[in-house]
Amino acid sequence: MNPTLILTLWRQRLLSAVRMAIVAMLCGFPMLAALFAPAAGLTPLGNAQGLMLALGAGMIGQDVSSGVLQLLCARPVKRSEYVLSRWLGVALAGIAISLVQLGIASALLAARGYAPAPQQMALFAATRTLECLGLSAVLALLSSLIGGFGDLALYLIAGLAGGVLSMTAQVKHWMWLDRIASQLTSSLTPTIDLHRLLTATPLQWFPIVSYASTVTLCLAVAIVIVNRKELSYASG
Repeated sequence: MNPTLILTLWRQRLLSAVRMAIVAMLCGFPMLAALFAPAAGLTPLGNAQGLMLALGAGMIGQDVSSGVLQLLCARPVKRSEYVLSRWLGVALAGIAISLVQLGIASALLAARGYAPAPQQMALFAATRTLECLGLSAVLALLSSLIGGFGDLALYLIAGLAGGVLSMTAQVKHWMWLDRIASQLTSSLTPTIDLHRLLTATPLQWFPIVSYASTVTLCLAVAIVIVNRKELSYASG
């Protein structure tokens, strides 16, 4: 990991007014439920999908389109180091924002007399951490495939395809197609249901292996794709 690349990514995100406005909206609106419907607890905070799409879109493709990647690769920076730093930078940003959101929401709920239990807060924080790490890996792969913000389009198209396949499987009663649709959807949002995992007896290893393999495969393929990119270092 390269701390400089991570800090540079954070600076890019912070300087993007549109991106920061979207992040503030995605994180701020759900917390209104803590004021007007505190009985719902932390449930209205939802998942990290929208947040990670806002933070991670164009994490690699934007650098390719702007020529930044060519400049970075001209320096003693390994391409694998670049990919992993981009992945971790986006994931850590998502985790930090999620923890701040959790802290504010918990304080608002406590003020209304609905303070969440410490175990519930820890479970939410751990689940969000896994979601951020997993979604960041998926976006790293998609962003390595296409320039600019094309990764966002690819993600939305894949999600739409999963929905269409699922509906078709239900209408035709094709179980094999339903499994494919389910696998595609879960691959786009890799996470682990920690509540189910911790209460299951005996311990279920498949969710852990599935999550770890998805994240690892996405990062490995992204590194291979970036390594195979032919970059021109000639000035425009």
